[in-house]
Amino acid sequence: MRAAFDAPIRASASVLERIQASGHPALVVFETPGCAPCDALRPELENLAREFHDRVLVVRVSDAAEGWLAARYHLAYVPTLVFWRGGRERARIRGNPGAAAIRAHLEFLVTEGSRPDPAEGQRHTLAAHFGGPPPVARPRALLSWGVLATARREAESHG
Repeated sequence: MRAAFDAPIRASASVLERIQASGHPALVVFETPGCAPCDALRPELENLAREFHDRVLVVRVSDAAEGWLAARYHLAYVPTLVFWRGGRERARIRGNPGAAAIRAHLEFLVTEGSRPDPAEGQRHTLAAHFGGPPPVARPRALLSWGVLATARREAESHG
């Protein structure tokens, strides 16, 4: 009996290997929190998961910024959609190309027909981190305090 899911499966990276090893056709979507193209993709994934529920597992992995995961799956952008069948990657899309392009790739995955045209869409560059939480970006001043004080003194002397 094959598993059928009519909604995307939220999985951690540790579960991902088991899903791939099952051999079941799967669309794995690597994403990160706060990614606008990832957020825009979610309703499309919901619809596609319902449409392909008995043929393809739709899996969302939200910890794509983990350095080891990004390195292992060659992730440079989020979202990245990877189409798996028989434990092997069959196709990849960088970004959110829209439901029609994803549907064409899913049909290719389940029918083993002709490969669809390459697709790409809106995406964010992935900032992966290794060991611990991601570094917090601190704002940088355009002018140092010394330069700012000198400019203020000059403005006051001319004013």
